[in-house]
This record gives sequence, C-alpha cells and structure tokens, in this order.
Amino acid sequence: MDTLGDEIATARRRANLTQEELAARTGLSVRSIRNLESSRVTRPRPATVRLLRDVLGLPAHPAPARIRPMQLPLEIPGFTGRSAQLRQLDRLLDGGPRRMSSVVVCVLIGRSGIGKTALALRWAHRSAARFVDGVLHVQLGGSDPRRPAVTPTEALGGLIEALDVPGGIPCGPTARAGLYRSVLAGRRMLIVLDDARDADQVRPLLPGVPGCMVVVTSRDRLTGLVVGEAARPIVVDELAAGEAWELLAARLGERRLTAEREAVRQIIAHCAGVPRALAVVAARAAVQPRLPLAEVARQLR
Repeated sequence: MDTLGDEIATARRRANLTQEELAARTGLSVRSIRNLESSRVTRPRPATVRLLRDVLGLPAHPAPARIRPMQLPLEIPGFTGRSAQLRQLDRLLDGGPRRMSSVVVCVLIGRSGIGKTALALRWAHRSAARFVDGVLHVQLGGSDPRRPAVTPTEALGGLIEALDVPGGIPCGPTARAGLYRSVLAGRRMLIVLDDARDADQVRPLLPGVPGCMVVVTSRDRLTGLVVGEAARPIVVDELAAGEAWELLAARLGERRLTAEREAVRQIIAHCAGVPRALAVVAARAAVQPRLPLAEVARQLR
C-alpha cells in the first residue's frame, strides 16, 4: 500500500517539480520534503500535510489507491545494439512529457523481423519507472494475415478495462474514446501500441491531453500520424555485423562462435542483419549443440 510519502512523491513528479521547487512553493525545507518522501518521517504535522496537499492539488482525504497497470510483455532475450534509437527515445521523453506541453507520439518503423517490438519493449522496460501512473500495452495485430487486425473499438475496451474504470465499458467507439481520454487526463503513462496496421487504427487510441507518451510499432510509415499528430518517426534498420555477433553470442555463447569465426561470418552475411533471421538460426544451432556452425552456414546457402 502506498504511504503518504509515496503519494507526495508521485504527485510532485506528475507536476514536474523537483524537491527543491516544491520546497520553494511551500516554504518547507528540502530536507523536510526528502524525509517525508523517503518515509524517514512517518507522522508529519497536520499543517505540513495540508500545505503539501494544497500546493500539489491533492484531496484532503485521499481516495483509495488505484491500480497502476504494468502490461508490458516479457522483454525479448538477447537484445543487442540499437543504441542510437534508444537515445532518440530518451530525448523524446526528456523533452516531451517532462515539459507537459503535448502528447509525445513516436513511431518505430521498419520491415518484418527487423526488431521493432524488441526495441519498443527494451526501452519501455528501461523507462517504465518514469511513468508514475503505469504502462499500457496493446497488440494491434496489423500485419498478421491469418486474422483481422484489432479494431480501435476493441482496443479501447481493453485499455479502459486495464485502467480499472468503474461503471463498465461503453458500447460505442466515440463513447469509449471519450472515456479513455478522460481517464488519462492528469496521468503520466506510457502507451505501447504494437504492430499497427495504419494511422486510422492508432489515432483513436491517442490521449487527448499532455502528460503521456505513445510508442507505436508498424511496418507502415504511418505518414498520416507524422503529418497530423506530429508523430516522431524512428527508423529501425539492419543490425551491424558486430551487433549481429552479439545477438548470436547471447544465445549460443561466445566460445562456440569464436571457435568457428568464418562460419559465423557467413551466417551473419546470410541473415543480412535481420534479428528474427538471426534468432531462427541461433535456435536451430542451440537445440543441436554438437552441430558445427559450418554445417549451419552450409545449410543456409
């Protein structure tokens, strides 16, 4: 259960205030705020609590703690590289929701198997703590030819359910979108929309007020979002040879690769820097630990 210190710290971060800035606004010392947030002081004076609640806009009697959703799937093992793209995402977060000036939308674009989902999950897991109200994740199924893509109405129903909204889920798409955006107002959340088909599938799932960040993955360039919603495109391209080596080493072990460097070079060249292709080859070699990598490379020719 959240303590008073947790509640104060969460509200301060949501308001984008440092401890020093909150101290200046309340007239309290930085040390007092630090002690309260760290629970070193567990029974502060009532006047101090009232002052902090007034400045942070908190109710005098806090409501029951709401669920903080954390819907991210397991991070894909063996992730490697993508340092430039990770830095781009970090810059968007540092220059976006912290300023509370707009909803930040980022689109990770690239061809099938290139690692868009792996990149999104890697960054989202790494940055989740900075979104004090939680992380939502939707698999939109936009590129799966075996089944229809998730409709915006279906996706909104799942998002509203995850947000634990009392009173049930409306039937119509307009009502669902309105409720979803109303619930997100004032929250700081990350929304990961994986495998989007097109801009029309994504647009109803975007928050309506600042404070949140949305990361979308898609094979489509989603030009409509880039133009209409100022989404920031980040291209996910092939892994460099060194990064491909690291991916294989994470799954097969450095020793096995070092023993057959030329075979590994051939495997990497054949897979052309596509992480999914490298993962498939690595899986084939992993289940046959006595199979020479030279034979794996020969089978790929």
